[in-house]
Amino acid sequence: MEIEGKSFVVTGGSRGIGRALAETLVRAGARVAISGRDSKALAAAAAALRRQGGEVLSVPGDVGSDRDSKALVKEALRAFGSIDVLVNNAAVLAPRATVVETPQRTWEEVLRINVIGTANMIRHALPPMTERGSGVIVNLSSGWGREASGHVASYCASKFAVEALTQSVSEECAETGVIVFALNPGVIATDMLRSAFGGDVSGYPRPESMAPRWRSLFRRVDPSWHGTSRDLDDY
Repeated sequence: MEIEGKSFVVTGGSRGIGRALAETLVRAGARVAISGRDSKALAAAAAALRRQGGEVLSVPGDVGSDRDSKALVKEALRAFGSIDVLVNNAAVLAPRATVVETPQRTWEEVLRINVIGTANMIRHALPPMTERGSGVIVNLSSGWGREASGHVASYCASKFAVEALTQSVSEECAETGVIVFALNPGVIATDMLRSAFGGDVSGYPRPESMAPRWRSLFRRVDPSWHGTSRDLDDY
């Protein structure tokens, strides 16, 4: 799949992996809609992307809200006419703690953003893709969505759920022409990781360094990827 001229929606696009991905896409000639809960950070990200000559739409909102996720899809369709690729990147990672130490409100927030947010975006973006008979949905998972670890149970549970959600949706839209797959981006030095681990994460790659892998991944997407779980490090 060529990136140039395609329309992308990237959730959680104001910082970290989402912002770096949006920059990669803009530089490759894509039209990009980004969303995020921090309207100031989102506006700054959109302005930086536009300075690079990109056609960028920014829609503040919370993907965990049905209303906000619906509005994001509606605005992207209005601006671009279609959504070629949806990247469900928005996620939160709680500070390291045991299951016993993790309060209910933390569990609810992690599952609301990481799982319900992903499901919301799929519910609203899939019908217009199905109507067109084409589209790609990338659900960002994690190594912790395939092998669990202690002290990050809420995040692991949410990303295992994203893997299962991807498989379920892929069966439901098997004959539509839409490609749905889960992607593990690897451990990246983001503010989210730093906040959760409360320490230095400089030993991990920065989001910007992954640009060549993102370009390679999107250019190699094909129908055989439908329903699969993939790793960005392979591209």
